[in-house]
Amino acid sequence: MSQHDSDHEKGIKHLFRVNPEQLPPLPFKNKSFLSFLATQALGAFNDNVFKQLVLLLGVGYLMLGMEYQAVVQFLFALPFLIFSGFAGDIADRFSKGKLMVICKIAEIIIAVLGVGAFLMMNDGSNNTIEAPLYLWLLAIVAFLLGSQSAFFGPPKYGGLPELVRPDDLAPATGLTQMTTFLAIIFGVAVAGLLADLLTGRMYLAGLVTVSIAILGMLASLGIARNPPADPQRKISAKSFLSVLPTLKNIFCNDPLMSRIMIVYSWFWFVGGITLTAINAFGRFQLGLNNFDTSLMVATTSLGIALGSVLVGKLSFGKVRLGLVVPALFALVIFLLCLSVLPVHSPGEKDIELFNQLKNSPELLESTRIIPLAPLLIRTTAFVLFFLLGFASGFFSVPLLAFIQARPPLSDKGRVFAAVNWLNWIFILVSAIAYGSGMLLLDHQANYLFAWLAFATLAVGLMFLPKIFSLLKQIKPDFVYLKPHK
Repeated sequence: MSQHDSDHEKGIKHLFRVNPEQLPPLPFKNKSFLSFLATQALGAFNDNVFKQLVLLLGVGYLMLGMEYQAVVQFLFALPFLIFSGFAGDIADRFSKGKLMVICKIAEIIIAVLGVGAFLMMNDGSNNTIEAPLYLWLLAIVAFLLGSQSAFFGPPKYGGLPELVRPDDLAPATGLTQMTTFLAIIFGVAVAGLLADLLTGRMYLAGLVTVSIAILGMLASLGIARNPPADPQRKISAKSFLSVLPTLKNIFCNDPLMSRIMIVYSWFWFVGGITLTAINAFGRFQLGLNNFDTSLMVATTSLGIALGSVLVGKLSFGKVRLGLVVPALFALVIFLLCLSVLPVHSPGEKDIELFNQLKNSPELLESTRIIPLAPLLIRTTAFVLFFLLGFASGFFSVPLLAFIQARPPLSDKGRVFAAVNWLNWIFILVSAIAYGSGMLLLDHQANYLFAWLAFATLAVGLMFLPKIFSLLKQIKPDFVYLKPHK
C-alpha cells in the first residue's frame, strides 16, 4: 500500500478524535450536515442572484475592451488565485465550522455594498456600448464576493468529511452538489425575474441579497465546531503562495490525483463559458427576455443537480470513475447540437440599439430588435441545455468524490485550497476565452459551443486513458470510501 493510501485510511479513522462510525447517518439525523447544506445552498443562491443580475445588466456592454460579462467573471475568479493558499492554511489552522460563520458575516457586508452600487443606476437610455459607472461598481462588488467565496471554499469542501461517515461521503457529495445547483437554479431564475420586474428600482433586488445573506449566516450557526486539523500550522505572508508547493507536490508525486484534478477543473472551464454564453445566446440569438434567459441557465443547473444526485445514488459507497467517459462524450454531443441550431446572428447595430433601449423593456418588446426564435427552436435549446447539465453532473461528482477521499485528513484543507485554486484558474481562463471568443466570432455564442465541444473531446482523449491506466496499478479496493477493517 502506498503512503497516500495509508495516510488516507489513518485520516478517516482518526476524524478529529471522533469515531467516524458514530457519526449520525444521512440525511435527517445529522443536523450538523443539514445546517451545512443550508448554509452552502443559501450562499450559492445569493451568489447567483447577484452575479446573474450583474451579468444580465451588462449583456452587450464593453469594459476594458472586453465583453462586460467576461470582465465580471474574471474579477470574480481572480481572488481565488490571490487568496486560496492563505485560505487553505487558515482552514487547517482553525475550526472549519467557525470559519464558515465568519464568511457568512462577510457576505452580509458585501451585499450591503451591492445595494449602494444599484442605487447609482439611472433610467435613461445609453447611446454607447461602454459600461456606465454603476456597472463598474458592481464589478468591484463581484470581486469582493469572489474574495468571500475564496475563503469559504476550503472549509466547505475540506470540512464535509468531518460531518459524515466515510461510507456516506459519496452520497453526501452528491447531495451537496445537488443542493448547490438547485440553489443556482432558483438564484438565476429569481435574478431574471427581478431584472424584468424592478427596472429602475434595482436597489430592491440588492436588499433581497442582503436578506439571503442574513439567513445563510443564521444557518451556519448549526454546523459542528470540530477542532482544527492542524492547530500548529503557521500563518504568514508565505501562506498566500502555500498552494504552489501543494500543487507541485501533487503533480510530482501523485500522477493519478493530478490528472483527475485537471479533468475536474475542465468541468469548471466548460461551465464558466457555457453559463456565461447562455445570457448572450438567449438575449441576442433567441430573442428571450431576462427571465426566460435566466430560466435557460436554471434549466442547465437543474440538469447538473439531477445528474449529481443520481450519480451519488449509483455510487453505493464507491467512486465510479468509469461514468466519466460516457458523460464526457455526452457533453461533446450536446454542445455540438447547440452549435447547429438555426438562430439569429446579431450585428453591431443590433447590439447598440438593444443597449439604448435596455432600460425600457416595454419599448424593447414592441420594437423586437432581436427576433424571437420559433417555439420549436427555443424548446430544443432548453432540452439540450438540460441534457448538457445532466451529463455534467455525471462527469463531475465521481471526480470530486475521489479528490475528497484521496488526501490525508491533516492536509484536506490545504489540498482543497489547491483544488479550488486550479478550478478558478480554469474559470479565469474561461472568462478570457469567452470574451476573446465572442469578439472573434462576432457575438455568435452558438459558434462558441462548437469550439468548446472539440476542446472537451481533446481533453478527454488526452487525460482519461492515462487515468484508467494508473487506476489499474493500484488496489481496486482503494476506490472504496469506507476504510479497510
